[in-house]
Amino acid sequence: MRTRLAFLLLLVATFAHADYREFLQVPVDPSMATKLRHVADATLADYPKLKREDLAITVVDVTNPATIARGDVQGDVPFYPASVIKLFFMDDIFATHKERVPDVDRALREMISVSDNDATAYLVDVLSNAGAGPELQGRALRRFLDRRRAINKRFAKLGYDISAMAKPWSYGPYGRERQLLGQNRENRNRLTANFTTALLLWIVRRHAPSSDAQLALLARPLEPLRAEENQVKEFVGEALPPGSRLWSKAGWTSEVRHDTAYVELPNGRKLLITIFTRGIADDVTLIPSIAKKVLAELGQ
Repeated sequence: MRTRLAFLLLLVATFAHADYREFLQVPVDPSMATKLRHVADATLADYPKLKREDLAITVVDVTNPATIARGDVQGDVPFYPASVIKLFFMDDIFATHKERVPDVDRALREMISVSDNDATAYLVDVLSNAGAGPELQGRALRRFLDRRRAINKRFAKLGYDISAMAKPWSYGPYGRERQLLGQNRENRNRLTANFTTALLLWIVRRHAPSSDAQLALLARPLEPLRAEENQVKEFVGEALPPGSRLWSKAGWTSEVRHDTAYVELPNGRKLLITIFTRGIADDVTLIPSIAKKVLAELGQ
């Protein structure tokens, strides 16, 4: 009886802070959703090469913990996440207590602060116990893929339908890492703006494992000390008024340009803003322009 009661209490606690299910419990504000549609329409007018299906925006207002509200435009549309996936690798490190492994602290700092892919590759190996190497066949390949899928499965238990099993590459992938992607790249990393915002919300609300440590890694001065640490200019941070505070993780390739951010504005407003774009990734004005429109529509 006691064992069953303990299990039920654990189950209740899990669902009370179950990450994506917690996000779904946040009420949708119709007014905010309308304002974000206005932002999308204005953005498409300003950037005619950007297609409607290639833009997603999710916002959560956490200014008042008693009246948290959210809105989105295409928040459930899947995108290749680029380096935004590193937010999930960071969280999984703390969830699996792998922060105790040698060099993990250094790798976490480099992965988040400068978006280093070498550090990320090391952390994916730590999480999966399935490192890079030449091509595999048969049972060995299946075992390698199963170990990488373990990352996806851990997030699936929290309500996510994502793919976070591939390493970000500068020029690769090679060998078994190329095999992992699948013939049609079906195993390529995959996120939505809503899933991404949900994880950041979990961290901001101190419901994630080691939330304070994760926030410390995500904190960004609006004037970075080193140019290589700049995930502010050309991203959401560029749109913020002086005196704002920023925690964020950007991602960009030749295909996509994204940012997910928690911001505290000088007037006391606290917002989570995730912007995913695809197709005009070389335009460094895009994310700041969208973020400025979001703040203007929300009266900031």
